[in-house]
Amino acid sequence: MPSTRNGLPATRLYPFLVGKLGRMMIPVLLGVVCGCTPQATTPPPAAASEDPLAIEDRPPNAEGQPMLDDIARVARDADRIVVVEHSYRYDTNEGINSGTPPPERRYREVVLAGNDKQPLLATLEGIDPYVSQWVAACIFEPHHRFEFYKGNKRTHTLEVCFQCNQLEWDGAKNPVPQAFYAGL
Repeated sequence: MPSTRNGLPATRLYPFLVGKLGRMMIPVLLGVVCGCTPQATTPPPAAASEDPLAIEDRPPNAEGQPMLDDIARVARDADRIVVVEHSYRYDTNEGINSGTPPPERRYREVVLAGNDKQPLLATLEGIDPYVSQWVAACIFEPHHRFEFYKGNKRTHTLEVCFQCNQLEWDGAKNPVPQAFYAGL
């Protein structure tokens, strides 16, 4: 039976490695030998619909397109669009517990008419209509409003809450495309 040293067979290579190169060279040589083997390639990324760990497993959809088309049509037909930054009833304690909300304060107002409407229309037409099934976990507190006018009559209203990414179009909640808020 061949002799052993520290449980390893005695060979000519072992004393050379331990004695001449020192114990620190063994991990280095192992790294070189193991590092020279072919490595596995990274698999291509899976689409969200193929990825079992994807947060949302629904395929892309265009559920927001009807709302985008409706807003774009109303914006084209409007004589002017008034964009308003305003207060909301929950901004003060009086609005929370009172039966009558405090009067609205308008902080800023911008009127879009004629060619000034073109950037808004281009944005609406370029928004991806994909709608996610996630819902906001906060209270709808709109502080921005788009008022659409034909002559002196307000025809439509779009209330926007950038805090929770929700909106109301003429008082109704609609499926809102994810890209809508970034577009505005």
